Amino acid sequence: MKKILGLTLVLTLLLTGTLAATVDTSQADALYEIDSFSQAEALLEAQLTQVNNNADRAQILWRLARLQVSLGDELDENDKEGRFAFYEKGEQYALQSIEANASYEGYLWKCSNIGRWGQTKGPLNALGKAKGMLEDLTTIVNTLGVVDSSETWYVLSSLYDELPGGFLSFGNKEWAVSYMRIAMDTIPSHLYYPAHYQKLAEELYARNWSASKRSKEMRSMEKDWNKASSNLEKYRYYEGKDGGKSKPFYSSVTLDSMSDRQEAVMVLSYALAKATMLEPLKESDAVVVEEIKQLVDDWT
Repeated sequence: MKKILGLTLVLTLLLTGTLAATVDTSQADALYEIDSFSQAEALLEAQLTQVNNNADRAQILWRLARLQVSLGDELDENDKEGRFAFYEKGEQYALQSIEANASYEGYLWKCSNIGRWGQTKGPLNALGKAKGMLEDLTTIVNTLGVVDSSETWYVLSSLYDELPGGFLSFGNKEWAVSYMRIAMDTIPSHLYYPAHYQKLAEELYARNWSASKRSKEMRSMEKDWNKASSNLEKYRYYEGKDGGKSKPFYSSVTLDSMSDRQEAVMVLSYALAKATMLEPLKESDAVVVEEIKQLVDDWT
């Protein structure tokens, strides 16, 4: 049944894809990239009243869903009701986008808004939404075969890292690290995602494997990587895909030659060095960079 549903979705996407979107969202995207979220929202809302086909509606709606994440994040952490309102609005935009013309972006920003809602609510209070998030993310990486979306892997990593494991839910901190590694490796070359660096570093620091344990575990992961039958399963073992012999782009040594905490500091140091080259930073990135500086001070 799942294979039939998956095939149906793919066929639907192929058919609707013949009606290519014609709306110009480049200005809204540019505003989003410089943190002008309210201006981008106003522009997209105006465009939404003018489009007359589902492909265009879907393009605008998932971008509106993306904006709600950022607008909610701008609020004070104590303003939970305000944040809930943005994230719930974002989820609805994403649902409408998927209904109009299903795309991986629609599923992604649906999950991102739900994930933020869960982080605000608290993991134990958000368990009921976790299964639906996993189903949508599985649709992206398995059914649609999208494996180069850095944001998708970031959300997957966060989901597995922040949920409890065992009998309560499906959380798995080891898989979270692998998903975060592929999130790092798929960051678009022209963009700077400091929260990705921070997330990987925090996951590594918490896991706290020694170099010898990493070497042993990554050799085991390589076997699982080679025999996995789906993208979701395969990328659980991404960090051990070559037995730990790869060198991350921020390192001069292989993964099996350092401990988790050594790598965590290395990741943050690279992020800070890159930030210096990109100054002045946009406000949202600058906030994360300050958090990274504090972590480096705490860990060294």
